[in-house]
Amino acid sequence: MEKRLPDLNTLIRLSQQGLTDEQIGKRYEVSGQAVNKALTLGGYYRRQVSKTVITELIPWDVLTTKEKGSHHNTYLAKQLRAYLRAALGDDQLNETHLLAAARFEKKIRDKNLIVTYDREAAGGFGLEPRTDADGALIVRWPKDRELPDGDYLNAITLADE
Repeated sequence: MEKRLPDLNTLIRLSQQGLTDEQIGKRYEVSGQAVNKALTLGGYYRRQVSKTVITELIPWDVLTTKEKGSHHNTYLAKQLRAYLRAALGDDQLNETHLLAAARFEKKIRDKNLIVTYDREAAGGFGLEPRTDADGALIVRWPKDRELPDGDYLNAITLADE
């Protein structure tokens, strides 16, 4: 039988005792990433938003290679990640990231744009005019993918000004 993670309180207690996510994961035969995700979703890692959460809020299989042509480090991708971290309340953002997030939001609001992604295109990420079908989302959400809920939905949705 497959072992599962314990309840959130147990995970928090183990983390507060100084165990890393990887050490906790080994105890329960899961990855450290699974522990991190559970603690993040449970609100324990609220202040510093994990890369896993941000990656899951970007609804595309983004090209990430060590070779030239990778999309995950383009300027627009970095702005999008900074915006998502800020929207989720990450207080570990530095001034550069906060500025990138603010510029990103101003640009998409002022010009009524939405982020799109084409894995085959140079740079991958792009900005296109927003349509009625996009609603207030900041990314053009794939029709075959379910929208997140709660704080995660709020993070990918422009709030009314």
